[in-house]
Amino acid sequence: MDKNEILKMAQVENQDEMELQVKDKSMMWSYIVMVVMAAIFSFIRSEQGLPMMDLTATVSASVCAAMTYRFIKTRNKEHLFLALIMFVVAIVAIVRFVMGH
Repeated sequence: MDKNEILKMAQVENQDEMELQVKDKSMMWSYIVMVVMAAIFSFIRSEQGLPMMDLTATVSASVCAAMTYRFIKTRNKEHLFLALIMFVVAIVAIVRFVMGH
């Protein structure tokens, strides 16, 4: 293998790493926007006397799934902690939604 082939392989690896970082950051921003929008809609719905637990359950379950996946891949305890919190919030929201709150 000559110097140019090694350089091309390194460039491809760097490109792949950059794509992974972009995807990860885009997912982070997606979650932030989703949570903020759900919070706004939940506030508006609660002010109107409408139930909001469906939005809470949806967002919490989504974040729980993402944090669980990250924990499985990284074994980072912070991800597990967030996943467990979001799981509990999702369960509470589902129960409240089913009860009509």
